[in-house]
Amino acid sequence: MVDDVRGKSVLIVDDDPQNLRLLAAVLERDGLEPRPVTSGRLAIEAAVADPPDLVLLDVHMPQMSGVEVCRWFKEDERLQSIPIIFISGLAGTDDKVEAFRVGAVDYVSKPFQDQEVLARVKTHLRLRGLQTELVSYNRHLAWQIAEQVKAVTASQLATIFALAKLAEARDDDTGQHIERVQTFSKVLAEQMREMRLYVTTLTTSFIENLYQTASLHDIGKVGTPDAILLKPGKLTPQEFTEMKKHSVLGANTLGAVLKRHPDTPFLRMGVDVARAHHEKWDGSGYPDGLQGTVIPLAGRIVALADFYDALTSKRCYRPAFSHEDTCRMIEQGDGTQFDPDIVKSFSSIEDRFRRIREEMRDR
Repeated sequence: MVDDVRGKSVLIVDDDPQNLRLLAAVLERDGLEPRPVTSGRLAIEAAVADPPDLVLLDVHMPQMSGVEVCRWFKEDERLQSIPIIFISGLAGTDDKVEAFRVGAVDYVSKPFQDQEVLARVKTHLRLRGLQTELVSYNRHLAWQIAEQVKAVTASQLATIFALAKLAEARDDDTGQHIERVQTFSKVLAEQMREMRLYVTTLTTSFIENLYQTASLHDIGKVGTPDAILLKPGKLTPQEFTEMKKHSVLGANTLGAVLKRHPDTPFLRMGVDVARAHHEKWDGSGYPDGLQGTVIPLAGRIVALADFYDALTSKRCYRPAFSHEDTCRMIEQGDGTQFDPDIVKSFSSIEDRFRRIREEMRDR
């Protein structure tokens, strides 16, 4: 392997002009680009204007010492990775310890030997080159992994969404119900965060998971008999009891998958949404009769989104309700059926719900 450091720039900082000339000549003879300056202040200005590949730095200088210059470099994100080699006429152990403590990579004692300086400079230039390559490789590798994870995740989500649509397809009247509930849930959660409600919970990842898992809220209906799911009239008490089982069935199905993949927030939220989207704020919902904030937040949000879309959609047993009538019913459910904070958020963007409903209307 050929290590070529020719053309690399070396900032030389020394208040002694003779030392600057000697070091510059040594580096230049070997194909390096010396950049001599006579003070710490000039070194900083030169480095900010055009960062060097390495710095040769005298320890003892007037006004601003080499140690102070080194500290400055290490506190600047643009320059902190540049290797610094100290040069000093003092060869005491304390000086060397201090040099390494502030971030130097090496130390050369005066009077210096040309070949020693050159060897140390080249070594650290090559090391920096390898470190730069490693950082670049790791970034590229991280990007590749992220792209692969994104592709796998997209494939998994597409499969899950397809299963949800398959369950929905048994009801010819549902149209784009899943897509609308997803969108309603997302914009409602975003509005809640905008209004500073549940801000510690409603993170970007939570809202993205909510958007995806909202599609799973009725996946348990795949186990509901057609005679009940497609009945054109009111369900009997026995039929309604059977219908309600879809919440538990959907949650149990997703829960079985979660047991095999326990570190998947998406599946964990999917279980909550499937089981809790028919729970009510006052505890009169099903399947568990949960009350208030005991009901998972994702389930509470999807409950209102699902309610709005279900009522504004035509069903085989009734015509669609108007936007205004649906909003009125949601307001009536404030504090009984729905979380008051979620109703408050909905009321502030109900016109946006109307527009979404019109843009995503069933064909």
